[in-house]
This record gives sequence, C-alpha cells and structure tokens, in this order.
Amino acid sequence: MRRTFVSFVIAQVLMVVVAVKAENPVGVITEVKGEVQIKRAGKGAWQPVKVNMPVYAGDVLRAGSNGKVVVWMPTGRAQTLGPKKTVSINPVRSTRDSLWREIWGSFVNRMKSNFSDENLATVAAARAPVSLPAKNKLALLSPRNTKVLEERPTFMWTEVENAKGYRVAVGFFDDDKRVWETVVSQNSLNYPSDAPELKPGRVYIWQVEAIGVPNAKESAWFVVLHPAEVRDIKFALQQLRSKAPDFIAYSLVAASFLESRGCYSEAISTLKAALKQSPHQPEPRFLLANLYENIGLSEHAQQMRVEARAKLSSVRSLGWQVAATR
Repeated sequence: MRRTFVSFVIAQVLMVVVAVKAENPVGVITEVKGEVQIKRAGKGAWQPVKVNMPVYAGDVLRAGSNGKVVVWMPTGRAQTLGPKKTVSINPVRSTRDSLWREIWGSFVNRMKSNFSDENLATVAAARAPVSLPAKNKLALLSPRNTKVLEERPTFMWTEVENAKGYRVAVGFFDDDKRVWETVVSQNSLNYPSDAPELKPGRVYIWQVEAIGVPNAKESAWFVVLHPAEVRDIKFALQQLRSKAPDFIAYSLVAASFLESRGCYSEAISTLKAALKQSPHQPEPRFLLANLYENIGLSEHAQQMRVEARAKLSSVRSLGWQVAATR
C-alpha cells in the first residue's frame, strides 16, 4: 500500500501547476565582503549590495578585486561569487515533472544514505552530547529564512535567560524601513490583525532583541506567498493527505514538497507534528536536520541527527522508500 502511495504522490504533484511569479525573489544576499555591486533587471545603474537584499531573475552581480558575495537560493543551496567575477541571476526552474522527480529522488537518496551500513555503525558515536545554544543566545525559530503560507505568521524564538522582555520589529529588506514594532514578554507572537498588511512577494526582515541582555539580537527574513500559489500548495497537500496510508508517510513526502517550494517553516511544522504522533521514528528527524541546516540552525540540526541515529537500533522502517527506487 505504501508503494502505491509513492506512485500516487508523483502522479498527483505532477498535476499541480504552481505558478512561479516573476516578481518573487529568487534569492537573498546572505554575505557580502569587499566591493560587490548589483544591476537590477532592465536597469543600467549599478548599486552597492547589502546583506538581506533580495535578488530577482535577470539581476546581475559583480564582485571587485577583493569582493565576495553569497546568495541563498530557494533550493536551500548557496551560490558564491568570488573576486573579479560577474554572474546573472537565473529564474527558478518551474517544470513540474523534472522538479518533482528531483525532489523525490533527493528525498529517497537522503534516506538511503542516512540508513546505510556506514551510518548504522556510527550510532554509538552519534550519542555523544551536543551543545545547544546557550540560554543567553537568542535564536529566531520561525519564520526563519523561508516562504510562508499565512498572511499573518506566528513569530517564535528561543527564550533568553534574564531578559526583561523582547523588542520585535518587522521591516523591508531593501530600504531599511520598519513596518511594525512592539514589545512582548513571551518568546512567541502572532502578527496581529491591526498591524500593517504584509504584501505578498515582498521580502521582509524581522528582528528580535532581548531587552536587558547584551548582544542578544538576531534577524531573519521571510516572504508571504501570493494567494494563488498558497491555494495550489494547500490543494496539493490535501490530495497527498487524503491518499496517504498514515500520517508519517504523508509528513515525509509533504515536508519534501514544502521544502521544494521554499516553505521551510511549514515543512518543519509538519515533521514536528509527525513526531508528536510517532516519537520513535527516525526518518522525520533526518529530514528535520536537513531543514534546520537550510535555515541556519546548525545546533538544532546536529541534535536531530543524534536523536535520529539513536532510534535506528530499535526502529527499521524505511523499506518502502528503498523499495520504491527499485
């Protein structure tokens, strides 16, 4: 039955055409060193590049003799441009057939690799303690460097010891303009209905500062998807859920699908829900580790890998994924 579900997944998602909006950013600048400039598509003027600046299809980046720039792409990969180099930003590939097959192939390969004999042999070593962020280090959890389905997302971050409150601000990447700001006592916040509307397709930065704690501040970015794209994604997820043999099977494929759309926070939430139902399953933890790496939470990724490998000695449930590739 699970193998039938695999075939259904591929067939259904190939039928879902998720339009890629031309105005959507196809990457975000995450690192800049030295002299780096950008020329926007259709424009002749060059301007300095700044961290957190969105890039669009047709933009051109160039680095000076001492320049370097890193662009985070929706696939979760980073593109690096070194000194004296110029590159044009390409649009995101939108062919559903090749895209989905790449997603599924990547998912299966990752699982096969994680459950290889070599990895099984490292289970004992993987149980070594992992250092998670210190209590006075603030880390933004969600939405973190991701696209979001909700027009008014819920912001979450780690609790900071001795903080007298948290100053939360939302603004644009490209003009340093603040859209909204507030102070709260807890480490989560629903973007309120009376706050300014977040525009679909725009790249926003949100920042949290722990009041009274030196250097406890972090920022991340997010993009609210266009309503049409949100509807298509939700429809695909509903179809997958209706035919899945169980929630674990659904969560693994749904998370991979959401990851392909750049919706990392949604993918993480889906896998966390699966672990609440089946806390001993290792597969969701391996995928969570990959997602945490994509959004810049390396400590959380390491912790997930340790937990996943610790479960391998008692749970061996990946036969259907491996069988699907034969």
